[in-house]
Amino acid sequence: MFGPRDSRVRGWFMLDSYLPTFFLTVLYLLSIWLGNKYMKNRHALSLRGILTLYNLGITLLSLYMLAELLLSSWEGGYNLQCQDLTSAGEADVRVAKVLWWYYFSKSIEFLDTIFFVLRKKTSQITFLHVYHHASMFNIWWCVLNWIPCGQSFFGPTLNSFIHILMYSYYGLSVFPSMHKYLWWKKYLTQAQLVQFVLTITHTMSAVVKPCGFPLGCLIFQSSYMLTLVILFLNFYAQTYRKKPVKENTEEPPAGKEVKNGFSKAYVTAANGVINKKAQ
Repeated sequence: MFGPRDSRVRGWFMLDSYLPTFFLTVLYLLSIWLGNKYMKNRHALSLRGILTLYNLGITLLSLYMLAELLLSSWEGGYNLQCQDLTSAGEADVRVAKVLWWYYFSKSIEFLDTIFFVLRKKTSQITFLHVYHHASMFNIWWCVLNWIPCGQSFFGPTLNSFIHILMYSYYGLSVFPSMHKYLWWKKYLTQAQLVQFVLTITHTMSAVVKPCGFPLGCLIFQSSYMLTLVILFLNFYAQTYRKKPVKENTEEPPAGKEVKNGFSKAYVTAANGVINKKAQ
């Protein structure tokens, strides 16, 4: 990532300068701090209508990115083991355009945390949640500037699929009548962990059999994804492995505490590099 920037993305919105990405990240962090102070002595907001539209919007955007990444990588004849940055021609540019939306979506997903603040779900605003959201947005600015296609397509493809499941879950959880059907929260976290492991495996496959994709980028991506694996495993163990043997029969139905209050960074895409949520 330390060579010349990719000329194919010059002039694209928010890519030529790092300042917009940096300032939005700072604004995100300040919003958490100031928002919690502001809401401290105020009643939590419901935001049901806004959450319904938000979750539907992210779900549809994730569906678009998944379909477009599959179609463009297929068009370019992408090699699953290792794909360079230039050999697919116009298909590479098509992939880069989708990955720009993936990068930009990470700024939209800052709203996950803002909704926690406004709904006073402060227990959900953990280090894992904030680290995942803030780091993904900044890392993908770098990806779009130096490695906007080729091997970079795989993680966002998986993460977009996970986000379809996650934000559908969040959207459904807004409606009380759907709570009895939302028993699969635990499996979203498991799917997120599988996503990370598959992404690391895919990344390292290009180290074993190189194709010209920058080695430093592969090492960095694998290292970053490993931090997510560790943090998500820790979350999973604390959440699902330390419960008492006797279940509390008065526990609210699955989804009762969610309503977009169960962090994407816990069951997110993020990838994605990325959940999460990986947003």
